[in-house]
Amino acid sequence: MSESNFMKQPIPRSIVRLAHGRLSYLHSGSGTPVLFLHGLNGNGSSWVDQLSALAPFMEMWAWDAPGYGESDVAGSSVTALARVAIEFLSHCHQGPVNVVGHSMGGLVAMKIAILRPDLVNRLILSCTHPGHGLTDGANERYQRRLRELAELPKAEYGKRRATGMLPEGTDDTIFQRVADIAAESRQEGVANAALAIQTANLIPELARIQAPTQVITCDRDSVAPLTKAQPLLDHIPDVHHLELRGLGHAPYLEDAKQFNSAVSSFLLG
Repeated sequence: MSESNFMKQPIPRSIVRLAHGRLSYLHSGSGTPVLFLHGLNGNGSSWVDQLSALAPFMEMWAWDAPGYGESDVAGSSVTALARVAIEFLSHCHQGPVNVVGHSMGGLVAMKIAILRPDLVNRLILSCTHPGHGLTDGANERYQRRLRELAELPKAEYGKRRATGMLPEGTDDTIFQRVADIAAESRQEGVANAALAIQTANLIPELARIQAPTQVITCDRDSVAPLTKAQPLLDHIPDVHHLELRGLGHAPYLEDAKQFNSAVSSFLLG
């Protein structure tokens, strides 16, 4: 795997004030409207390769979820996060958009499509699952992660997260990019998002998703493999599956060309 050759010109963050407070985001391109929602270890900068390469064809917004980037916190459930995203969409675009959600962002994307099917044209769910459905809050794995975020140097925390997300043998430059983004994580954002992931169980609601949906899994993803994504394939009515070979839990960076091809084919095809 090698670093993509797409432009990586800095995209300045914008801030909009919503009911919960500030929300920061990146904006790029023109054309088909697309909202990108990052994962637990990400932020809006996770999507820089998409925001650059797809700009001639798509108008894109990549949020910093509540508690990430410069966004204020807004609750610890998938529903709370989705309601912020729905409000944000009213700021971005008049009418329905396409939504791409990765990992934690995939849960938020599904909940948007469940709560407001009129807002979602097409849905891409990358390396995600319907939630763990725990009733006692975040498990020990996530509690340990929060302790690490509080106690470790940020660079060390980022490297640990990148090691868990990426397959052995990942290009050093890609590894460092994933680590650098994870190192920007904020305690309050990860705590709320982790609790949302742990307590969510979207399986009973998946049949309410009306948008044509593409589920992307990666054969070297140990975080959200096909076994965890299978309920999405079983319960979303209009669903398609795409497996990306040789990639782990950050396909949008590991092989941006292949990921972008998948996104553009499904959203523009």
